[in-house]
Amino acid sequence: MFGRRFDDINLKGDLFGGVTTAIISLPLALAFGVASGAGAEAGLWGAIMVGFFAALFGGSNTLISEPTGPMTVIMTAVLTSMMAKYPETGMAMTFTVVMMAGHFRSCLAL
Repeated sequence: MFGRRFDDINLKGDLFGGVTTAIISLPLALAFGVASGAGAEAGLWGAIMVGFFAALFGGSNTLISEPTGPMTVIMTAVLTSMMAKYPETGMAMTFTVVMMAGHFRSCLAL
């Protein structure tokens, strides 16, 4: 199912890479959460989920999955429009948009 991807496991390198990415992306994630209007906790959870899903569904040896500046602008627009139109379900709908975008992106990478 997963092919040769798990045949060449480098646990020490993967652990070091994960810790390095977490240290670098933590302040960035908190700042992006505040900038998006969802709060620092949302930024933290967003970074955790991005890392989790990137690891679960695969990435590349040269890509570090973390929040980026342009994505903050896009997510702010999506979040504010969804919350304005659907106050009770806007956050869940925003999450759905993010998951669909990630799915479409992973389908294009194949």
